[in-house]
Amino acid sequence: MIDLLNYVFVWGFIWGSIYLGLALGFSIIVGVLRVFHLGFGIFFVVSIYLVWTFWRVAGLEFWTSVALAVLGSSLLSLAFYPVIKKFSEAEDYLLISLVLIFLIGEEIINHIYPVETGVYLPTLVFSQSASLGYVNVTLQYIFLAFLSLAIFMLYVIFLKFTKYGLIIRATSQDLATSQLFGINPTRTFLLSLAIAVVPSSVLIIFYSPLTRVDPFMGFPLFIWALQVAVLGGLGNLKGTLLAAYVIGFIHSFVGYVINPRAMNLASLIAILIILVLRPRGLARAESIW
Repeated sequence: MIDLLNYVFVWGFIWGSIYLGLALGFSIIVGVLRVFHLGFGIFFVVSIYLVWTFWRVAGLEFWTSVALAVLGSSLLSLAFYPVIKKFSEAEDYLLISLVLIFLIGEEIINHIYPVETGVYLPTLVFSQSASLGYVNVTLQYIFLAFLSLAIFMLYVIFLKFTKYGLIIRATSQDLATSQLFGINPTRTFLLSLAIAVVPSSVLIIFYSPLTRVDPFMGFPLFIWALQVAVLGGLGNLKGTLLAAYVIGFIHSFVGYVINPRAMNLASLIAILIILVLRPRGLARAESIW
């Protein structure tokens, strides 16, 4: 029993923290733009391949390539805005367009860098393992968990204690009223799109040594982010924080007690049950925070 609790706590914390970082940007976009950004998953792929392009193709220094890749992902995110603006009044066409962009992006990357390319980023900060009670964990996972928490806290500080954070929160709460106070919604939307992809881009760059890198890896990662955002209450970061750990602990428990293959099934069923009882999610609010 003690080993079960030890395993569930350790891996629940690790997976919950990672899911939090993956879902953070998606929740920001939903909370500010009120758009279900189904193209967001492409940024789980783009950042890795941009690092590879700058580093191995252009011959730049590795960490310079990482910084440029994160910046490039933010700039690429802005390219979605014309599509979002054009179909803002036709949600069905907007969702279809975003999914198509996601799929096109994957196919373009696959054409340029097929799996045989062997893309690998040397971002394994810790290769050693550590024993946490009964659980043996690669230290890179612990690093990722705390990196994700640190990024989340930085975004909370930005949203609560800076001028632009206040503008974003005001826009997310009431767009019409915020415009009466002179807030330019287009600038706010563009800023939100740009900063939203940074957490997932940074996290996936450091996560890549622990998984198989391929052009189609974005979809399963996006499913994790989507589960967290939906369960938490679309567009609310407090709910995102809570939901990330709920799903993390569900995955940890089911993976240990039943079967790792049943983890996603279990969390999806749990989300469905919770949404029946709380249709607006765990902490749905009118504002992003």
